[in-house]
Amino acid sequence: MNQLRFGVQDIFRSPRIALGLQRIWIQFLGLVVGYVGYLIFTYISLVSTGIGFSYAWKRYALLPCLMPEAASWYSYIIFGIGALWLIASYLISATAVSRATYMLLKGDHFYTWRDAIRFAIKKAASVLLSPLAIGIIIGLMLGGGAIVGLLGKIPFVGVFGISIFTMVWFFAALFVVFLVIILAVATLQAPAIIATTDDDAFEAIFQSFSMVWIQPWRLILYVLLSAILADVAFFILAFLAKKAFLVMEAIFGATMGDSFINISSHAMYLLNFWLIQSIAWMQSILGKFSGLIYFSRFFDPLVLPHGYQYVASYIFALSMLIIGGFIFSYGFASFNVGNTIAYIVLRKKKDNENLLERKDAEEEDTEEQADAEAQADEETEKNAENKPSDES
Repeated sequence: MNQLRFGVQDIFRSPRIALGLQRIWIQFLGLVVGYVGYLIFTYISLVSTGIGFSYAWKRYALLPCLMPEAASWYSYIIFGIGALWLIASYLISATAVSRATYMLLKGDHFYTWRDAIRFAIKKAASVLLSPLAIGIIIGLMLGGGAIVGLLGKIPFVGVFGISIFTMVWFFAALFVVFLVIILAVATLQAPAIIATTDDDAFEAIFQSFSMVWIQPWRLILYVLLSAILADVAFFILAFLAKKAFLVMEAIFGATMGDSFINISSHAMYLLNFWLIQSIAWMQSILGKFSGLIYFSRFFDPLVLPHGYQYVASYIFALSMLIIGGFIFSYGFASFNVGNTIAYIVLRKKKDNENLLERKDAEEEDTEEQADAEAQADEETEKNAENKPSDES
C-alpha cells in the first residue's frame, strides 16, 4: 500500500502517479471516443444548417463548433448530443483513471487498464446520473420560478403575492446557487467518489453535499492545486516533447537531407491546417510562451517531388497528432489522479475513514472468485490422486 500522509502534500504526488502508461492510456482512450463522437455529431449539425462539408472542413478541420454559426434548433440539438457524448466519455474515462489510481495506492500493481475500464463502464450510469440528477433539480426549480414569475403578471394579486413572499423567493434562489456549486463539485468529484467507494449515484451526491458543507476550503484548495499541478505537468511534458521533436528533426535532417525536411515541413503544414483554431487558443492562453510547446510559426504546403512523400507526410502528421493526444491526456490524467487523492484525503479529514483500508464489492468478488478457483483446483488434484491407476 502506498502510504498517504492525508494532507495537502499528498496532492503533489499526482503528476508523478499520472505519469504511467496505464493511466495515460485510459485517459487517451476516453478522450478519443468522446472526441470522435463529438466530431461526427458536430459535422452533422453543421451540414444540417446548409453549410457544405468541404467548406466546414476548410474552416474548422479537426476542431469544429456550431456556436459561431446561425443554425436551426434541431442543429443545436444534434450539436448538443455531440457535446454531451464528449462530456460523458470524459467522466467515464475519469472514473477509470481514478479506479486505476485507487488500486495502485492500495498496492495492487496487477490491476490492468482493462479492469479499470470495465469498472467504469459498469458504473457509468451512477457517474452520469450524479450531476444529471442535480441538474434536473436545478431545472425544475428554475422552471417553478418562471411559473411564479408568470403568475406575478396577474394584476394586483400577482404583484402583492411576489412582494409578500420575497424572502421565500430569495432563499429559493440562494438554494439554486448552492445547487449549482454542488453540480460543479459532483461533476468533478463523482468519478473519484464512485471509483474509491464502488458505490452508486446517491453516494456521490451525498458526498458532494458533505464535502461542500463540511470541508469547503480544503475542497477548493485541493481542486485548485490539482488543476495547477496538472497544467504545470502538461506544460513540462509538452516542452520536453517539443525539444525531443527538434532533436529528432535535426538528426534526420542531417542524415536524410531534403527528403526528411520536405516530409516534416509538409506534415507540419497538415497539422497547422487540422488544428488551426487551437493555435490562436494557445497563444491567447500562453502568449509568447506558446511557442515553447506548440507551433511557433505557420507552415506553407510544399510541392513534393514524389507521390510517396505525400503519403509519408500524412503518416508523420498523424503520428505527431497521436503523440500530442497522449501529452494532452497526461494533463487530464494528472488532474483526475489529483482529484482521487484529494477525495481520499477529504474523506479521512471529515469522516476519519481510510478508504485505502476498505474492501469494496469488486475486490470481494475477485477474492471469492480466486478462492473458488483455488478450491476447484484443489478438488481436481485430489480427484486425480484418488483415481485408481489402470491395471495392465
